[in-house]
Amino acid sequence: MNTNKHYLSNNVLLQIAFILIILIVFGLITNNLLSFFPGFLGAICLYVLLYNPLQWMLKTKKWNKLTSVILLMVGSAVFIIGPLYLLIKMLTNKVLVLLNDTAQIKTDVNKIIEMLQTKFHIDVFSSTNIEKITQVGGKLLEKTLNASMDMTVQLGVAFLILYFMLMHHQTLKNWFYKNIPIRNNNLKRMNKDLRDLVISNAVGMPLTAFIQAIIAYIGYLIFGVDDALTWFILTIFAAMLPVVGAAIIYVPLGLFLLAKGDTGSAVGLLIYCFVVVGLSDNVIRLVLQKKMADVHPLVTIFGVIVGLNLFGFIGIIFGPILFSVFFWLIKLYKYEFIDPNPED
Repeated sequence: MNTNKHYLSNNVLLQIAFILIILIVFGLITNNLLSFFPGFLGAICLYVLLYNPLQWMLKTKKWNKLTSVILLMVGSAVFIIGPLYLLIKMLTNKVLVLLNDTAQIKTDVNKIIEMLQTKFHIDVFSSTNIEKITQVGGKLLEKTLNASMDMTVQLGVAFLILYFMLMHHQTLKNWFYKNIPIRNNNLKRMNKDLRDLVISNAVGMPLTAFIQAIIAYIGYLIFGVDDALTWFILTIFAAMLPVVGAAIIYVPLGLFLLAKGDTGSAVGLLIYCFVVVGLSDNVIRLVLQKKMADVHPLVTIFGVIVGLNLFGFIGIIFGPILFSVFFWLIKLYKYEFIDPNPED
């Protein structure tokens, strides 16, 4: 009878213990840094967008690396942080005014409820819920301010990481090609696809929302919406939301105009927004898709839902990127292991 017993060698046990220690330490680090994950994603997005301009500065213009990196970072910071600062400052002032004038909010809500009940016999809100509506509105405004502060922190983290990525871009690239266990042709495909995904989500989505908001802003001015500039800015962010989009802004505005008795302007605004603003979304996306990667609407919808839950408001952009990368990884797996020589 064979009584030989198989034991794990000390070397194998040592490797297992070493791997467990690495995983435990990695888990502890990840758990504490998870809240800064949006900043890390932001750094990657900016790096992808700024890599080619950096190469142009270094190889074509022969500029100093530090000078080139600083110029790119300052330029991108002005482009991103400048409008955000103005937005936060303006919205903060508006929020403070609203929070100090809850009586006016109740009055406006009452007007809308009365109009819906008398003209259309629609009891959308009961009078007993007015106080709840006011409280919910206040909480939403407070969350908006908190999201603005969180976005500021994430931008700081993103630019800090971005500096080191740009300064050591060649080392990062060499490490990537040397250590990632994927064939070089798939690595090149991965670089191109990743760039297309980032441009489509991080540039295409905000650009589409901005153009759509401009079209809506023209309608706000034509039909006499008060404080049209503020509603224009809010429409930019609303237009990035899936399904409802900018309608979450212009429908309440139309109802408010009806409540004021300005029926002509209200009907005109709603028709203009539903027809012109609504159709412009499809036209803008059709034009941009010729220059950017085509992202399926379902990817955007579920990406935003997951992104908002994980990252807060900035998840509107990062959520679809994560979803796109997930499906792209599945495609990369196909290229690497199932169909190494695809025709496309």
